[in-house]
Amino acid sequence: MRSGGSVARLSDLTESTAVEGAISEFRRLGREDFLDRYGFGESRDYFILDGGDLIDSKPVVAAALALQHPAAERLGPDDFTGGISGAVRVLRSLGFTVVTRAQVKPPLRGARYRDRAAVRAAFGGDMMAGPIRFPGEDIVNLFSDASGPYADESPSLTETFGYRGQGQVGDQRVDYRANRLIEEARTSGTPARFWHRPKGGEFTFECWVVVENRVWVEGVGTDGQERLEIDWRLTPVPSTDPQEWPEPARLARTVTPLTREEVAGAAEVSPSPTYGELVRRLADLERTTEPQTVRRIAYQRQYAARRAVLIRSAGQCESERCTGMPAEPNRKGMPILDVDHIVELSQGGADHPLNMVALCPNCHAAKTRGQHAKRWEKELRRIAQAAHDRSRLAANEGSTV
Repeated sequence: MRSGGSVARLSDLTESTAVEGAISEFRRLGREDFLDRYGFGESRDYFILDGGDLIDSKPVVAAALALQHPAAERLGPDDFTGGISGAVRVLRSLGFTVVTRAQVKPPLRGARYRDRAAVRAAFGGDMMAGPIRFPGEDIVNLFSDASGPYADESPSLTETFGYRGQGQVGDQRVDYRANRLIEEARTSGTPARFWHRPKGGEFTFECWVVVENRVWVEGVGTDGQERLEIDWRLTPVPSTDPQEWPEPARLARTVTPLTREEVAGAAEVSPSPTYGELVRRLADLERTTEPQTVRRIAYQRQYAARRAVLIRSAGQCESERCTGMPAEPNRKGMPILDVDHIVELSQGGADHPLNMVALCPNCHAAKTRGQHAKRWEKELRRIAQAAHDRSRLAANEGSTV
């Protein structure tokens, strides 16, 4: 309780010896008793690095002020900020090294944490849903859990995959909250961490990714209304060293993202395109591909090809081995199907319906992780060719698929 006496301010802390005295007191009492004495909780984000130990920075500043100005009232945790503009700034001006947990011991690939609260306890930051940066880092962390498209398992970590933007109602915006962080990672070429937690599992730092591009796709908001959503295109990379990245990731730094008009004109040739229209669009894109625009064309081709395969499948798994589609539709009320490349892009496969099939989750898992991958590849090539031929024949006869 304030007694009405003079109150010390952060700018009144001018002696490094006072900070050293507070650190000595911290070590003598131990963290718990020290914090209890000064009425502070544990620091979450910033720490004084002293002899290899992390010492809570904000309460040390309060204790140092009490030592330097014993007649002044002690500062409480609500009287000043412990961040960059507060306690951290003062400590650094006095020559002390202030760090974050992420700077001292960043997460290792494969590290697992129970939930976002455990991630926060390990590396600091806030509990804001979606992507965040850990204090002291420029690296964006992208989190995907059971509420996203990869509810049961992580996406393929050998080829580019999608990460949906933030914003639950109305058209998503690039400048909205965490979307800004992802866009900054894209434009700077800074690699990001991709974290995934399947249903009933733990958050795992799966891999480094480069935000290669973004496209606009049709979606449905939490209000049930159709809207445009951002699909960020993430390419897995082996490390933070650009020299080790695949060529698409290196090229991503110089690519301008597609506008919603460009995507609409490329992948959606009409409000309800037929299989034949989309295949013809793919042929047009192939003819107009130029070296300097290869990555832009690739994304237009990818969405047109995927849409074509879903139209061709008529809502059914295309595998002859399928034992039954999921009874429940997805959040858009559509059949649950994955569009999969028969030969992965990383192995030279093409973004074309002849190299793509619509599979139910069971068949997709068997094709991807089963014992007979080569047999699946051979069968699915034949199935895709036959389905492609039937769809083209129907289009030539004036039918729509």
